[in-house]
Amino acid sequence: MDRDEILKKAQAGKIGMDEREQQVLGLSFGIGGILTVLLCVALTVARLISGQDAYDYTAIVFLYLAGTELHLYWKTRRRGAALLAAGCGLVCAGNLAMLLLG
Repeated sequence: MDRDEILKKAQAGKIGMDEREQQVLGLSFGIGGILTVLLCVALTVARLISGQDAYDYTAIVFLYLAGTELHLYWKTRRRGAALLAAGCGLVCAGNLAMLLLG
């Protein structure tokens, strides 16, 4: 494989962004996810203080965590990430069941 062919293959895998832009995008999603979790925690605390349940916000947080760990497993093939993704998915499903079943 010659140099030009390798360069074309490397560029074909990108989505129109250079490596720095891809890193910034990844960091942006991480910060957005953290802010979403913090908002859900604040809303959960407010609901619990007022005597209501917060299964919906808890499901959102655990679905986010499950998705993050599943992506990490997909990229690294670490067994721990797959187990954590499955655990978070089960907690999410449990919260959704409690929300829907009352």
